[in-house]
Formats: sequence, C-alpha cells, structure tokens
Amino acid sequence: MKKLIQFVLILALAVMATACGAQPKLPDASTKTKDQSSAKGDTLAQIKKQGVIKIAVDDTFPPMEYRNDKNELVGFDIDLANAVAKEMGVKAQFIPSAWDGILPGLDAKQYDIIMSSMNITDERKQKVDFVEYTKLGQVVAVKTGNPLNIKSKDDLSGKIVGVQMGTTSENAAKEIKGIKELKTYNGYTDVFNDMALGRLQGVIVAEAVGAYYKKTKPDAFDVIGDTFQSLPVGIAVRKPDDSLQEALQKAVQTVKDNGTYAKISKEWFGTDKSKE
Repeated sequence: MKKLIQFVLILALAVMATACGAQPKLPDASTKTKDQSSAKGDTLAQIKKQGVIKIAVDDTFPPMEYRNDKNELVGFDIDLANAVAKEMGVKAQFIPSAWDGILPGLDAKQYDIIMSSMNITDERKQKVDFVEYTKLGQVVAVKTGNPLNIKSKDDLSGKIVGVQMGTTSENAAKEIKGIKELKTYNGYTDVFNDMALGRLQGVIVAEAVGAYYKKTKPDAFDVIGDTFQSLPVGIAVRKPDDSLQEALQKAVQTVKDNGTYAKISKEWFGTDKSKE
C-alpha cells in the first residue's frame, strides 16, 4: 500500500513539473495581425497628430540637399520633400545628419524618414523599405582639360580616385579594376578641392552632383564618358512603418501627377525626371 501511495505521489509531481515547464501558448494569427497593424500605424498617426514629419538629410550633397551662401537648406530633395509633406497635410522638419550614421539614426527613431538621395540597393533593402522617387547614375570627373586623357571609368585603372564615403559612388569605384588608390571623404567639397590641388586624378560622383559642381565651377573640372550604374533613389522608411510608406507613396505619385514634380525637376536639373 505504501508503495502504491508513493507511486501516485511521484506521478502527480511529474505531471506538475511537466505543466510548469510547458511552452506558453502562442497568439493566434488574428491577434498577431491586429497587434502588428497597430504598431505599423503608430508612426503615421504620430506624424499626423504633431503635424510634422521629421526628415533626415545629408546637407553636403548639392544640388540634392546643401547649404547656400546664406546657410539656408536648399536643393531638389528639399523642395520635393516639402511638396510631399504638403500633400500629406503636414510640414517637413529637416534634420541634418552625417551620411555614415544616417541609417542607424533612422533605426533609433531620431527622425521618421530619410530623404537624401539614397540609392535603393539590395543591402539597404534588408534594413529599410523604400519609396522610389527618381534615378541617379554615376559619372567620372577629371581636372579641366583632362590632362591624362581619361575617356571612361576604365581609364581610371592605375589612378588615384576620390569618392564620398558610404555612397554608391564608393561602391561603383570599388568595382573598377586596377584603381591605384581609392580615397574617401566626408563630402564632395573636399573631394573636388583635393582634385584641384592635384591629389586626385579622378572622381566618381552621382551625375546630379557632378552636373551641379560643373555648373557652379565650370573651370574646375570636366565630366567625361557616359553615365553608368544608374540606380533608383528612394525615401527610406523603417520596415514596421507600412502605413507611412503607403502614405508617402501616394503623396509622391500625386506630386508627379499634378505637375509639381516636373516643375521642381526642371528648376534643379533643367529636365523633367518625373517620368524616369
């Protein structure tokens, strides 16, 4: 009888131990979807409530976003961002950010989006979602008169080349075979200054930036060869912010359809990039 009682007690303890160690019940699909949808709408709802969308920009990238002689923030992206914000019924607040920390800043919620000529790449798509709004390719810039007779990117083999660090221009330069030395800089002002001083023999730069510097400093350098590695450019949004991404997509399409985009594009580039 004692043995029977002991057996029953041991069995009861075993059942209790099993119950205590069981995995918690997972929420059903409907609960999970509801929770996720609520989280995804938080950023957009907060933007609407505050009436402001916080936008990170690297203000050293003319003509896309830069400081003019009066230290005012101007550029294609700035005008387009203001137009997009207006369509969303809010105001744009720009937050200057160093390029090498701009994505971590978005992840840390220091701002709502990035709208700063960011090329859409597979690597970046793993971290953020995008709303595409234009395309930018790369060009080669050389000293005025092209003393080394560089005709294309392939002629940069054996040369010292400059780029802005952390950009697709840097990635493009790394794919060119035989570059003697690749120098990276925080901004293109320093890049072009070094080429003027003879420290660089070529520069890889986004076509819009190259065109701007050529326009403002026509005697400083020449842009040679064809545009290469043309990539889409987009507004970066945190992955959970689906509702915000959809609202931005709608606003971008609206400014394209109503002619606002074309007007801004012609002002900065002399051409309508809304159809690209």
